[in-house]
Amino acid sequence: MQRLLLLTLALALLVAVAGGPAAAAPEVTLEFWTISLQPFFTDYINGMIAAYERTHPGIRIRWVDVQFAAIEPKLLASLAGGVAPDVVNLNTEMVIRLAEQGVLVDMDAAVPAAERRRYFDGLWASARFRGRTYGIPWYVAPNVLAYNAELYKKAGLNPLDPPSTEDEVIAHARTIKDKTRVYGFMPNVDGIRMLHRFQENGLPILSADRRRAVFNSAAHVAYLERYVQLFKQDYFPEDTLRRGFLGATERYSAGQLGILTTGPQFLLRVKQDNPDVYAQTFIAPYPKGKGNVIHLATMTVTVPKASKYVKEAVEFGIYVTNDENQLQFSKQVVILPSTRGAAANPFFRQGGASAEDKARKIAAAELPFARDLTVVVPRASDLYKVFREAIESAFFGQRTAKEALDWAVTQWNARL
Repeated sequence: MQRLLLLTLALALLVAVAGGPAAAAPEVTLEFWTISLQPFFTDYINGMIAAYERTHPGIRIRWVDVQFAAIEPKLLASLAGGVAPDVVNLNTEMVIRLAEQGVLVDMDAAVPAAERRRYFDGLWASARFRGRTYGIPWYVAPNVLAYNAELYKKAGLNPLDPPSTEDEVIAHARTIKDKTRVYGFMPNVDGIRMLHRFQENGLPILSADRRRAVFNSAAHVAYLERYVQLFKQDYFPEDTLRRGFLGATERYSAGQLGILTTGPQFLLRVKQDNPDVYAQTFIAPYPKGKGNVIHLATMTVTVPKASKYVKEAVEFGIYVTNDENQLQFSKQVVILPSTRGAAANPFFRQGGASAEDKARKIAAAELPFARDLTVVVPRASDLYKVFREAIESAFFGQRTAKEALDWAVTQWNARL
């Protein structure tokens, strides 16, 4: 019996040495972080992941969804702790800040040229810092106007005649507040979003050689001062400056805001939170300013250099943003794809009766006027912080609008 056992072991050893069945390859687990996609898109993301795992044996994807306000600090903490995720969804502003710290993979080098050509040139360049791109563009969401038809009627306004200019938005918002005691709007003037508003109105941020800040001209001061006065007159609430679009979406969903300037994907939150308000929601184009351009928020897929599986992570990022997956994602929510192939699909020219259908068609028509207006500068985090402080100091009466912008420009130029 003992001799038989020894013989069996010897034969097994010979089979292994002679090239018998190979041991299974070690499993690679990629941690994939997204921003605020649960619960609305849980089925879509899980289905996309399952399809990838079926065609990539040995690779597993662990999906982690993080709230918008937490994604950047959570990522920085994970990098500091040596437990970095592998694939991370970030917006342009976050990409630039992290690229400056040298913690993200250079996608111009990591993504093959044939793959890079699938994306719109302007969107591929949206995550560029010092001549290199650090994020694969995923989806974009031009702003539209959503407005509450019931509040419009209570204010004596015609819901079939929405505002078509920024001046008209302000006039309608004032009328809604005066007649209904409900805030008419929460304008996108908080923090660095004022930089976008300046540019939408043809007001430059930097000199032509990009070596000096120039956002303290008389026109810049007058633009800021107009909103400071509206704030002092209580035509928009303080949480406009503290909570931005998240606070605006919550207030609109509660029926306590007349006009919501939003990426159309947030209409699903309104639909879930308050179907009655959603039923009263009409959609109109976002009013272009004097610059004839609209800020286009771009979401990207990035890979931290600290990932243990950079090659696999980049390949998964390309998969997440390919034509097929972007088209399917766009059918789940009102967003627009970053790839030429997906954007050419007839789906984006179709109309419909729902608020989402109308928003999709309007947003697609806005694309020729849209580009990412994120200001890319060295030491971006420091400069953005200075700008936020300046804007808040003007709104809260610590400085005049001119003093605030003069101070910010001086601080920027000392660092540029």
